Amino acid sequence: MVPKSPDLRLWLFRRVARVLSQKFVQKVQLILTAGSELKSPFDPFFQRRNFLRGLQTPPFDGLRAGFWKRGEGEIFGGNSSVLLGHHTRVLSKQASCVTALFLFLVTPFAWSGQAEDALNEGLKLHEAGKPKEAIQEYDRAIKANPKLVEAYFNRGNAHYDLGENQQAVNDYSQVLRLNPKDAETFYNRGNAYRRLKKDDLALKDYTAAIKLSPDDARNYINRGSIYFDGKRYEAAVKDYDEALRINPKDANSYYNRGNSYLAMDKKDEAINDFNEAIILDSKLADAYYNRGIAYADLGDQEKAIADFSKTIDLQPKNANAYYNRGLAQAKTANLEAAVDDYSEATRLNPKDPEAPFNRGLAYLRLEKFDYAARDFSEVIRIQPRNPDPYVYRGIIRVYQGKDKEAEADFQKAYQIDPAIKKKIQPLVEAAKARAKQKLTE
Repeated sequence: MVPKSPDLRLWLFRRVARVLSQKFVQKVQLILTAGSELKSPFDPFFQRRNFLRGLQTPPFDGLRAGFWKRGEGEIFGGNSSVLLGHHTRVLSKQASCVTALFLFLVTPFAWSGQAEDALNEGLKLHEAGKPKEAIQEYDRAIKANPKLVEAYFNRGNAHYDLGENQQAVNDYSQVLRLNPKDAETFYNRGNAYRRLKKDDLALKDYTAAIKLSPDDARNYINRGSIYFDGKRYEAAVKDYDEALRINPKDANSYYNRGNSYLAMDKKDEAINDFNEAIILDSKLADAYYNRGIAYADLGDQEKAIADFSKTIDLQPKNANAYYNRGLAQAKTANLEAAVDDYSEATRLNPKDPEAPFNRGLAYLRLEKFDYAARDFSEVIRIQPRNPDPYVYRGIIRVYQGKDKEAEADFQKAYQIDPAIKKKIQPLVEAAKARAKQKLTE
């Protein structure tokens, strides 16, 4: 029932500087001449996980035959989805006179008992978690009454639940041909387009839904997610402003707006929104996580460590939280703690090259060369075309007096990226000089 988004894990920015620039050369020269106080040659960026929240499709709940019901679309806080819940409708057997008049205007022809019975049977099956069987009943209802709007609408929902997004779009489009001012159907079709990665069409549908139903917060939230994906952060902020105007107690909208501010490099505003989200939902792990990133970017590593620790309390298997806490620990020179965090990140995500890479840097600063060499070897196994771990392993082998192996690593780095040869040559010479100096100490 829960759609996986075009994967809004929106924004896992796992940015680690890999460029061997002149500045890099200068930093490593400082490392090699700084005695026993080794410092990292570059500052890796914190891994971001700015998932948009509150954007999932909920299960069908509250479907009841016997009255018209417009689904409330409960907002869920899923991590990797872009869509709020679609609406559902149920045909009334005991409609009031006003409702009956509305139905008559929408559907010019009287519903046959067969169409009504098939629709309600389909809704029961849908509620029971049997969308395939429900579709057969909706088909039967449509065959009996080709202008029965609710049959197309709910068949679209069933296709959507099955991941048959184009079929869902087709049904929602038929609803809109019959009733072009149906805000809920624009909203649902926008969700289906979103899953089809047709964001331009989804954007048009959410905008149409907003014009028809300007006080439905979910339309703004989902349109905001498209703006966010398209890096139109100011527009996303405006939509989340509207969502919060309508529902000022929605933690997820504060969280999403905070992500937009963070993307705009407005860290203080982002922190304020994450604070509000946490006040409203003290277990919103992603808010702690991204607030930790904002604090880290501002240089407040202690607060960053506290937020990553809270994230870990709430999500003990969050490898990125351990990784980022490790970076913050390293920045405060708490290298042993950093090693522990990188180790846990590696255990939880053994295919991630960044945790062993940065653990190798920490071991290098601790002068635990065997462990550092092991980590850079692991990075090479994962990323054999990355020259950086060869350079570091080569430098370590110089310290270990393994000149032949060191030269092989440097040559491999040159082979991968010939442009770095001139850049790292001074580093190689400095490492050799440092190694000789240590022998005489």
